Amino acid sequence: MMPAACPAARQPVKLRGRTVATDELRARCLARVREGRERLFGRLRELADEHGSCADGLRSVARELLQAEVQRAALPAWLPCGSEALAWGGGGGCPAWQEPEGVFDEEALLDLEQELLRELELEAEQRDLDEAEAMLRLQNEEDCALFEQHLLGGVPCPLCGLGRLEQRRGELRCTACGEMHAAMMDESLHMEDVGEMLGLAEEQHRRAGCSSRQVHFEVSSDFGASVLYLRCNDCGWREVVL
Repeated sequence: MMPAACPAARQPVKLRGRTVATDELRARCLARVREGRERLFGRLRELADEHGSCADGLRSVARELLQAEVQRAALPAWLPCGSEALAWGGGGGCPAWQEPEGVFDEEALLDLEQELLRELELEAEQRDLDEAEAMLRLQNEEDCALFEQHLLGGVPCPLCGLGRLEQRRGELRCTACGEMHAAMMDESLHMEDVGEMLGLAEEQHRRAGCSSRQVHFEVSSDFGASVLYLRCNDCGWREVVL
């Protein structure tokens, strides 16, 4: 006669309910981390500005997220106060909140806080890598654009910076934009001379004592002709270039 099989160990009902509640809480917290990246990292930047520690900020965000989800699970649906307004022990004019007995134990919440902290650290590392790669791509694009401009030769357009200046029927024109059409008082000027005059106009503005970067070239129709000026928004400088 074969011995009777031992019955499988059964979890107490209270423990099973606590495990299920903790698993559900973990799923909700991790979902909030992955779905609310921008808001969470906005909060992290605020904490970093306040405390100057990224590690402390990550732990604070993990704790706030966990507390909010625990409160959302504990509060009845009819309660008028939102869970975001509450803190441990109550606050914000709402009744003090107490963890329902037997639903979550302290050890499980501490373990879950550590798990959330690790998840946030991974998210922060990935975010830093993505930002570094984006900056590197942008820098490469700018370097390539500058190199291409250098290879083009000639005098860059002072308005768009992309095209090259050329003389057409007594006017200074741009090969790329239509805004650049300034009359040339001396049609015998070469493009090298025009480039020097553009640089000289900026130098004269600096010598006048203004170091502002709010300086730009503009074309204005004065006295019946389109004239190229250098203007400064800060000091009011406005002088004819050509």
